Amino acid sequence: MAGERPLERGLLRLSAWLAPVMPASRLALVRVVVGLYACVWLAMVAPDLMRRSALGAAKFEPLGIATWSGMVAPGVVMAVIGVTGGLGIAMVLGLGHRGLRRAVGPAFAVGVLWLASYRNSWGHLSHGEHLMVLQLLVLAVAPTTDAVRVRWPGGKDVRAGDEQQPRESERYGWPLRVIMLVTVSTYAIAGLAKLRGAGWAWISGEAVRLHVGHEALRMTLVGESGWSLGAWLLPHAWVFTAAAVGTVVLELGAPIGLRRGWVGIGWIAGLWAMHVGIWVVMGIGFPYPLSGVAFAAWLPLERVLTPIRRLIGGRSSDARR
Repeated sequence: MAGERPLERGLLRLSAWLAPVMPASRLALVRVVVGLYACVWLAMVAPDLMRRSALGAAKFEPLGIATWSGMVAPGVVMAVIGVTGGLGIAMVLGLGHRGLRRAVGPAFAVGVLWLASYRNSWGHLSHGEHLMVLQLLVLAVAPTTDAVRVRWPGGKDVRAGDEQQPRESERYGWPLRVIMLVTVSTYAIAGLAKLRGAGWAWISGEAVRLHVGHEALRMTLVGESGWSLGAWLLPHAWVFTAAAVGTVVLELGAPIGLRRGWVGIGWIAGLWAMHVGIWVVMGIGFPYPLSGVAFAAWLPLERVLTPIRRLIGGRSSDARR
């Protein structure tokens, strides 16, 4: 028995790490910011989705869960966009009684997943929304509406049992940890893919430099307008070497983002700066990480509620006076 104690302690530590005690309001606010971003994304890509859905069967190569549905009529795509958008608004606001709220998140996540898969089934892959969809799928099965939600008229939910949920619990910590693991994994896989494709020679920066030069030449030949510093930086090879090394270090070193405190925050800051650099130099922007929403699970978002509650409380007191 004595020999089992270290194992038990290790399992308890692993359990505490995988499901840390977190406030319900932090998970709820992650739901709000990720859901709101997904709604904005849906509104932005809706016209492009409709254009692609009218291209014809010859252009359609189903990917992801779009292989299950196959090609559908443009009217169906429009209906799915409308229903998914409504579900997204309901998710952001936390509308409905307990049972309905539990169904809204999964339905919205599946709708976004299908629309993203369908959009990528027309010969042009867009990688920018992959992480957003993965995080949405985690939030879909998490208890995200135990706090920060719009209540039914009268100030009470249909089922009052929700009010008995603790303000802090492991049930709010495990979804945040899973989102962190998913995010870190995507960057680590991206780093491994770079080395697998070009080997350690990728670190020299020559592959990045050639890509930037090719893109600048293409835009010049076709007369396409665009803005980036890539063409101006082409004579300075060391810039691309530094960028390549920094990118690989940040991506392969992604697991350090799971550390608490300033280590994790420092990794986020470095990764955000990397995306800014890619946007400025190559003209390729990834809005989800650039917006910071991709890293919402790391941030103590619940702190923003304190001044808001004080402001609302102060106004309520003034009104009663």
